[in-house]
Amino acid sequence: MKYPEEMYLDAGLYDGDMDCDVEHRKEKIVKCRKEHKCSVCQSTINKGDRALYESGFMDGEPVSSYTCLKCIENWLEESGQVEVEE
Repeated sequence: MKYPEEMYLDAGLYDGDMDCDVEHRKEKIVKCRKEHKCSVCQSTINKGDRALYESGFMDGEPVSSYTCLKCIENWLEESGQVEVEE
């Protein structure tokens, strides 16, 4: 990981992005046990890679997603949450 784990959890990648609320939302950094698709860039997150896993309930139905750490790092840098050397 390029940054401390808390930065990935506090990045706010999806803040204000949804029309409805996700209830009982949980997020954590996980080591993937199988392949997943990144919810941002749609690239494959390989078995053994670390990713942000989010879960909760939307309209009473369970929902979950995986986001690759590279997408979160890009967001942290583009949103000015970390300084990037030119």
